[in-house]
Amino acid sequence: MIEVYTKEYWLNELKDSASFLESLYRKTVWDNELEFKTEKAIFVGFYAIRKLKESKLLSSSICGFNTRLISYPIRIELVDDKEEKWSKKFNFNQSIKEELALEQLCNQFIHSIIYSPFVPDGMVCAGFFFASDKECKKHVYYVQLIKIVNIFLSVAHNKKINLELEIDGLNVSAKNLKMHTQQIKI
Repeated sequence: MIEVYTKEYWLNELKDSASFLESLYRKTVWDNELEFKTEKAIFVGFYAIRKLKESKLLSSSICGFNTRLISYPIRIELVDDKEEKWSKKFNFNQSIKEELALEQLCNQFIHSIIYSPFVPDGMVCAGFFFASDKECKKHVYYVQLIKIVNIFLSVAHNKKINLELEIDGLNVSAKNLKMHTQQIKI
């Protein structure tokens, strides 16, 4: 459980994670260390959100948020093939738009058996494929990086934050990020 007197530290951690994750849009090298730091930010963030919810330290409006994402169904002919790479098991030609409640999303990451950053050019992370041990038998989810940044900031600010990407040539950033990542004075 998270105690009331440590809540602000966890919220500040979410802001730091959001800022770090948003910075992935400007990285030019995707390496093992960056992948580790990204995974750590993702998992600590979703774990913190779930623990804040379980501790009844989040408002009902935040707990009621749903996230739109995409799922890809499993290819029936490969369901039992344990040797096959996870990405070969899903039909990426058949996307399904879905919504997951905040708690469901947290649990999918926390219990994920599939977790894979999507780095299409080998440099910039665009989002994440993920599925829990139960859900991976049916489908794999995909969520854009900016949506995770928005979730972390929404929880940290106790209101819906919807940053948009600003693209200027090769420079990509989230509009008004600094306004939402300033630390809370404790």
